[in-house]
Amino acid sequence: MADNKNLKLRFKLKELEFEIEGNENTVKDEFENFKSFFTNDILPQINKVQETEPSRELNEKKRPLELQKATDVESQDVSDFPVIKEVVHKDLPNGEQEWVLIYCFYSSNFGKESFTRKDIIDMYDSSNRKTQSNVNGLSVQLQRILKKEYIKFLNDTEYIMKPEGIKRANLILEGKSTSKASQSRTKSKASPDKGSASGKKQKSTKKAQGFKLDRNLNLRPEGKQSIKDFSEAYQMDKTPERILIIVYYLKEILGIDAVNADHIYTAFDKLNIRVPKSLHQLISDTKNKSGWLEFDSMDDIQLSIQGGNAVKYDLIKSK
Repeated sequence: MADNKNLKLRFKLKELEFEIEGNENTVKDEFENFKSFFTNDILPQINKVQETEPSRELNEKKRPLELQKATDVESQDVSDFPVIKEVVHKDLPNGEQEWVLIYCFYSSNFGKESFTRKDIIDMYDSSNRKTQSNVNGLSVQLQRILKKEYIKFLNDTEYIMKPEGIKRANLILEGKSTSKASQSRTKSKASPDKGSASGKKQKSTKKAQGFKLDRNLNLRPEGKQSIKDFSEAYQMDKTPERILIIVYYLKEILGIDAVNADHIYTAFDKLNIRVPKSLHQLISDTKNKSGWLEFDSMDDIQLSIQGGNAVKYDLIKSK
């Protein structure tokens, strides 16, 4: 293979082949160069290709089984979903609970990854819907969608989407919120002809709907502004404005997570304001006509972005 002056070397690995023949010293020098090139540049690339598929399988096995199942529910691409600003513009979710579910969905990369409470708060920021009352009420909303099995805990700080949660989020983004459909049907049933028997029944039911004073609600808290002092800072000519001021005070000053109709009734009583007979309807009008409130039921009344802005910038302040 070699004599005193000449040397011939041949190297082959799969499709890679190296062959050289000539002066012994030259051949040795070239081989050293080839060996350095092969070790530093070629070999790492070969190893990388060989490890790619096994590592993918390993990573897939490490992912939580529930997350794998959730990912399999829909194989939609990111481009299939509207950007969060478009969701806000179209006002697709109905109520804060659906908003939180959508934030979970987007924070999880549409059901493919885990997410944290901080990720949801960041979504509030990016959608320009962040208020102190929303942040204060986040824990309550998370507990509710956990109970509905839309999401689940992955560990102490992380959540993952469940298949049912992904399906519900998709319906909301398609404008098919079941809450909105239910609300529409309820409104239709609640508006019968005035002369009909069902109309009389609805009227008598409304009269039977009473309120009760919440004796545990402290509207003169130590170290904080009382509701009387707070409300006197504004000129309120209409009942929806009074309801807005009351809810704002309960959320932003007292920090109550879920304001209910009894809280509002108690505040009216404390302010010595005549409680209107149609208080339920007026609370609904403050949500539907003014857009100042958000709720699915009057057991969890939230302040909307428009409501917060109305108190800060639109309502006339007393001199």
